[in-house]
Amino acid sequence: MTNSSIPHQLKPVDRLEKIRQLRELIDAQVVASSADGILFSGGLDTSILAAIASLHQRPLRAVMVSVEEGDGLDEPFARLMSERLGMNLDILRPSRRKLLERMPELILLLQTFDPMELRNSIVAYVALKAALQQGLKTVLTGDAADELFAGYTFMFNMAPERLSPYIRHLNEIMRFTSQVIGPHLGIKVDCPYLSPAVRDFALSLTHEDLVVDYDGQRFGKRILREAFSSLLPAEIAWRLKTPIEYGSGSTSLKQLTEGLVSDDEFERERELAATRDSVKLRDKEQCFYYRLYRQQLAPPRERPRAAKACSECNGPVPRMDMTYCRICGAYPV
Repeated sequence: MTNSSIPHQLKPVDRLEKIRQLRELIDAQVVASSADGILFSGGLDTSILAAIASLHQRPLRAVMVSVEEGDGLDEPFARLMSERLGMNLDILRPSRRKLLERMPELILLLQTFDPMELRNSIVAYVALKAALQQGLKTVLTGDAADELFAGYTFMFNMAPERLSPYIRHLNEIMRFTSQVIGPHLGIKVDCPYLSPAVRDFALSLTHEDLVVDYDGQRFGKRILREAFSSLLPAEIAWRLKTPIEYGSGSTSLKQLTEGLVSDDEFERERELAATRDSVKLRDKEQCFYYRLYRQQLAPPRERPRAAKACSECNGPVPRMDMTYCRICGAYPV
């Protein structure tokens, strides 16, 4: 990084001290974990954890999903990093049909018919199940790094004065399905970025700690990138965020599920859901998942009431300041 890319507001001594603190915090979390595996993507967050484990002679078995018919964007990066660390990498290649076969149990477990949540969570479900079958006891995940260190595009493009309050809000409401899936399957999931010490540290950071323009592009997670760039190839240290569904290729489930619902079926089921269950179905993909949801669960409106009700499915929303429905995926609510 050139000096011209470092904002003047951030004094070098402050930045170096924060970098040192962050290194120590993440290192301590990885060392304290008994993990023998990692859900791996070759992205910044999981690569940091794998690299730290390697430094401590704790080689992890890496597990990732690359959907057979999808364009898994993570695979080249995961291979690059695993070869650099000498880490065993198991690449699972389920077909879209196989993923859909597991959807009913995932929908019952998570109690959602939100397509985006399901496309992302099915990847963790398949990977955790495979890790358990391989004899792994505990796996690391990179959950919460994007939320706490401004990894999403919409976050690092926010006005500076909005970013810190938004991260504080996410810290209070964020939830990760790996922590639901893991206990259900019987495998422990450790999330170093979710530790209280790391969360407290992240909440103390400024916009300048988190956002930087580098090589003609804007990036979030500045301090994470700078703290661990010596452990990572540049392709990983400055890799842009790739959502799980694109990294794994599970986004291709959208096309498959849409093809399984005809126009007539969609119109009929959308009207039935609205009149019978007070649920507004947005598209054919959501309609397909709602079929599976209703085969096992009552309408969202029958759940215990909370702070407010979703405007799309009438399900409970836990907090007045939440704008996303965990049941149907509606935004804003």
